[in-house]
Amino acid sequence: MTEKGSVLIVDDDPVVRNVLLDILGSVGGYRTDVAVDGLDGIEKLKQRQYDIVFTDLTMPRMNGMDLLRETKKLNPAQSVVVITGFSTLDNAINAMKEGARDFITKPFKINTVVSIADRIVGEKKLLGRLSEPGEGGTAMERLNKELFRSLYEIGIFHMVSTELDGIFNNREVYESLVDMASRLLNVREASFGIVDNGSLKVENALGTTVQRISINGTVLEKVISAKSYYIAPPGELNPHTGAPLSCPFFSIPFIMNDEVFGILNLANKADGTAFTDYEISLAAAFAKKAALRIENNALYEVFYNNLVNTLKSLVTSIEARDSYTKQHSERVTSYSLQIAEQMEVCPEERDIISFGGYLHDIGKIGVRDTVLLKPGRLTEEEMLEIKLHPVIGDNIIKPIKFFPRERELIRNHHEHFDGTGYPDGLAGNRIPLIVRIIKIADTYDAMTSSRPYRKALSHEIAIEELKKYSWTQFDGDAVHAFLRTPAGRGETLGF
Repeated sequence: MTEKGSVLIVDDDPVVRNVLLDILGSVGGYRTDVAVDGLDGIEKLKQRQYDIVFTDLTMPRMNGMDLLRETKKLNPAQSVVVITGFSTLDNAINAMKEGARDFITKPFKINTVVSIADRIVGEKKLLGRLSEPGEGGTAMERLNKELFRSLYEIGIFHMVSTELDGIFNNREVYESLVDMASRLLNVREASFGIVDNGSLKVENALGTTVQRISINGTVLEKVISAKSYYIAPPGELNPHTGAPLSCPFFSIPFIMNDEVFGILNLANKADGTAFTDYEISLAAAFAKKAALRIENNALYEVFYNNLVNTLKSLVTSIEARDSYTKQHSERVTSYSLQIAEQMEVCPEERDIISFGGYLHDIGKIGVRDTVLLKPGRLTEEEMLEIKLHPVIGDNIIKPIKFFPRERELIRNHHEHFDGTGYPDGLAGNRIPLIVRIIKIADTYDAMTSSRPYRKALSHEIAIEELKKYSWTQFDGDAVHAFLRTPAGRGETLGF
């Protein structure tokens, strides 16, 4: 067999090297050479020329990114293809920005590796013919189109990958996948569904009917059985409609814990062509990244919910120590949300109040029972201990990192509008609005609840106190908003 060209394979893993040697040498027909790491690769590049360099990204002594940069210094026109796992696709995108021609993902598909090599070598030979009479104009036009298309697809892949990285709710992922995939592969029909009891529950679709699809006997069954993509040719039945396909139908599995949990379907390319090996590789890489995003979101949600339940249990244990403050946090949160509604606080900040309000007194777990439950007035020393609870609560939540705005509620709910509160002496608008809101709810509930050292005040007296200390202890606008709530009894008169 005539050799098509020369290839240098750079990888510290002998198994990967041998696989690529077999694919590119025995199957692809290329003359191959190997290097065990980046430094070895540079030495070989100094000794001879290669049509393509295939390099791993993670290697000792010199990694793939540094090899790419050094290679470009030796020969700016050198074609480099990077080798990556799906978990490091972002590194592959960065390599493309540094000048890599393409990337392949582990595990390799023989046709994909050979196709990439053939395309790169073919383009190189095309460039060599540009000066031939009658060939230059046509060849340059064809090459420009191919390069433009590759750059466009790489740009789209990077863009949708970045979008995926910023979506932490799986409902939003499901809604976005179809649009992303249609932009990436330029298709007119796309759908994504979750495998559920022998059917595919379609979560979102473009150019086709949104419905529940039976899996049995369809191309989807082949995808689930093989746990690999499948391209149904024209003539097979469309699983959406049951009618014969008029164009290729590309189905890609989403896999979690070695089980197919979802399927992305693509069909009807805008340019009317079949899916190329490069597009198949791009779509598979996108699907893997999206599946990983979905899995991470699911794990995060489980972790987050367990964490929230643990913190709520901690608050419940604090309130169980003191019967007078039982359900205090729930009432404070309820009153605060009523005020937030009156003041038209945005939904995101209402969510912060919903959880942060429940946790605002979590620091009282660090206060001794003899102080927290003391029936008489507190000494100055005991009062200082009580005043530490916002700081203690902040220190409890601080290492978790998930609740930066909730920490504001916990730490600063005893600040005064005039700056005389604690622990930080914040004043006016330096106190976040949601903190000013919760302070009013907290103070009102404290006044209208019985304490070890006094009986509960009436609603009317508590309201007068809030009015009296507006613009000193309290934000007057927030007090006015509280008076308009059901908890404040819907009062509309000014003060």
